[in-house]
Order: sequence, then structure tokens, then C-alpha cells
Amino acid sequence: MNSGMLKLVFSLVAICGIVTMINIFYKKMHQDYTTETALLSVGSDSELVKGVFIRDEEVVTYSGQGVINYEVPDGGKLGIGSVIANVYSSENQIQIKQRIEKLENTYALLERISNPGTTQTAQPTNISNLLTETYKGFLYDRERSQLSSIQSEREEMAVLLSTYRLVTGKDSGYEERMKSIRSEINSLTLAQEAPLDTIRADRTAYFVSYVDGLEETFTVDSIESLTVDQINDVTDNVLTDSATVGKLIDSYEWVLAAVVDNSEKIYEAGSKVTLKFASTSDTVTGEIIMLNNAAGEENTIIAIKCETMTYDLVQHRTENVELIRGEYKGIMVPRNALHFQTFTEETTDPLTGETVPQSVSYRGVYVLNGEQPEFRKLDVIYEGADYVISSQNAGSGYLLLYDSIITGGIDADGQ
Repeated sequence: MNSGMLKLVFSLVAICGIVTMINIFYKKMHQDYTTETALLSVGSDSELVKGVFIRDEEVVTYSGQGVINYEVPDGGKLGIGSVIANVYSSENQIQIKQRIEKLENTYALLERISNPGTTQTAQPTNISNLLTETYKGFLYDRERSQLSSIQSEREEMAVLLSTYRLVTGKDSGYEERMKSIRSEINSLTLAQEAPLDTIRADRTAYFVSYVDGLEETFTVDSIESLTVDQINDVTDNVLTDSATVGKLIDSYEWVLAAVVDNSEKIYEAGSKVTLKFASTSDTVTGEIIMLNNAAGEENTIIAIKCETMTYDLVQHRTENVELIRGEYKGIMVPRNALHFQTFTEETTDPLTGETVPQSVSYRGVYVLNGEQPEFRKLDVIYEGADYVISSQNAGSGYLLLYDSIITGGIDADGQ
């Protein structure tokens, strides 16, 4: 081959090499990656079930004559002799009683506002700051449905606002209004009749103002004999009986029963679970006290003992409940971003004490380090259906918070 032909061949090879290098460089510098920022998240190991509330309950009845006015809210605690309800001759008598209570509360507020010790020492700036803080608390408790706190903060805002008007001279006082309220209270008191009957608790208990006819069926002693059909067939049902006042619950302890698939032994007696209900934002922690698999592991009856008594938790016999076995906080990674990478690591042979190389495969993700993809290992603490949770502080070489996870545009080799 002559020298001219050799030069041509070498030139073509050089050009191809240059083009290849440019192509590789361009691909690395201008790869169209899809990324997602690594953020903190909480993964829940849970399932949704139909739960049945089981409590030791006793129905309270009366003659059925007259109209009942309850003196205790649902879930409220009663002592021996505590008044559950008063029975009046008509609805009008209950309305008079409620009107008197409302007027007396208003009168007490006005007395507090008019107290010389309140108005003489109050400064407009301080009142304004307190009003702002109380309003923030009101909004916070409203979001959490804390009704008792909301009422207290509402009254506090009324006092602060009225005091502000007094100290700034916008109101001269509330003496006339207080006289008018006191006069109305006296008039209503004259029209008020004594209750026909007073219903009292004969023991310490918690009260609920409705019955459903299942009080003797679903008792704590009946837990071990419950069947899957009994639990599946339960519905919420309120009986209307003119002679029924409500029921007493003997203890703040109660049990939630449900049917679960325990084929993989994910539930164990003595372990703790967290319950999240459809009717309230509050969560309750309970202990598994029984697992009955007489109908098969896939239809295991689980009984969870709880020790929290609230208004919301006594409004139902059955409810959709999320059983939370655990919550895991870490960095969320979508499954479509997962890759495996094999590394050669030095390990010590336990028999000889020699250091030998060993191939180790790690599950991880590729992240953008500048313009280049870089493999980061994962310390997986929870696996969901379409994501995993990796530990936040796993160490060097592991995924870090706010890394740019590559979710598209990269192959198994990181190209």
C-alpha cells in the first residue's frame, strides 16, 4: 500500500475517533435526564379495615314521660350520684333553662370586663398583642376540632376586645346591659319549673346518649367467641325508644375488633398498633390482646385494647379504621429510579485474617453530581407499593437529602 493510501486510512481513523469522542462528550454533557429532588417523607405500614367497637355497656331507662335534657356530653365521665339528665314537662322548659345559662355566661363575662383591676392596668398595645395570640390559638384549635378550647378562646377574645374598647374610650361601660340581662334572668327564673325527674348515675362510668341494641352482644367477655360473620354484618344503628336515656360504659378501656389477613404473621399478640379513624383526626395507640384464626389465617379476628375515651370514639359501633403497624421517616425514592450496582470491596476472611476482594451488589439510585450521573447507595427502611424510604443519615456514598435523583434518561449502567 503506497504512502498516500496509508495517509488516507490514518486520516479516516483519526476522524472517526474524533467524532466518537465528541459524541461521547456531547452525550455526557447534554444527556436529557429527568430528575426528582430527594425529600423527607413518612411511609406508613398499614391497612384499612372495618372495626367494631366493643365495650361493657348498660342501657339506662326512665318512665318515658316528659322531655330529656342531658347534663353530660357523650364520652363524659360520671361519678356516683352525678346527674345524667333532667326530665322536664316540655321543650319550652328546656329552652328557658338554656336561655338562662347563656345569659348567666354573658353576665359573668361582662363582670370580668368591667372589673376595675382589668381596665385600670390594661394597656392597648398589650391587649392588641394578646388578642392576636388568642386568635392564632383559636384558628389552630379550630383546625384540630378542639371544641372546648375553641369556646374558651372565643370568650377570651370577647373579653380582650371589649376591654380594648373600654380603655380606648370607645365604650363607656356595660352597666345598663348588665341590668337588662339580670332582669331577663329573673323573669325567666319565675317561669321555670322544677324538673319532673332527675336521672343519676349509680356508679362511676362514662356516658353515651344513644343505644343500638347491641350492648349485650358485643361485650368484652364475648371477644373470644366472636365470629367473622358477626363482625362483617355489624352496621351503625340508633334505636329510638322513648323510655331510653342512653347507656353507661364501665371503663375508659375498650376493644376494637376487626378481620385481617394474617397469613404472613404481620400481627402478634402483645404488639402495639396505632388506630386512625374516619370520624376524627386524633389517633389512638392500642395493644393486640387476641388473634383468633379459627376461620383461617386469611380471616383472623384481631382484638385491640385501647385506653382513650372521647366524644368522637363513642359515636359509632362500627367504623373504617386504618391499622398502622409502623411509620418510617426518611428520604422517599420512586421505584422507577432504583438500580443495582456491583462494587469490589476489601473484606477480612474470618478464618485466615487475610484481606480479600469481594464483589458486593448494592441497591441505589443515580443522582446528578454537577452534569454527571453518580451512583448513590440506599439504606432502605421501608418499602411501599411504588416507592421506598431510605434512611436520612446512612453515611458516605449513600443518598443525601436534596440530591437530584435521576428518574428518566439513564440505563442500568448509568449511561
